[in-house]
Amino acid sequence: MNALFVAKVLVSALAIAVATELAKKDVFWGAVLIALPLASILAMSWLYVETRDDALVTRFARDVLALLPVTLLFFAPFLLEPRTRLGFLPNLLIGTALLGIGVWGMRRVL
Repeated sequence: MNALFVAKVLVSALAIAVATELAKKDVFWGAVLIALPLASILAMSWLYVETRDDALVTRFARDVLALLPVTLLFFAPFLLEPRTRLGFLPNLLIGTALLGIGVWGMRRVL
């Protein structure tokens, strides 16, 4: 394992850990932190550092933007939770399935 890989894992894990700790104290600010495109910022930064390829990073950003509406499918079961009362795990599984179907559909388009 090289040092850059370890750095990527540590920085990325730290971002998630900070967001979850913040959400325990104030859900709104935890959500704000996660709503920021942190994963995209980190992934694009690491991709550029490793490749120095502007065109590759631009294509990556374009595909992320195109997939953004599809990722919202993941949250639909959680928004319906007050009516369905399914609980966390079923909502997580349904949201993941919806996301998978949406990504599969977008893959056919992109």
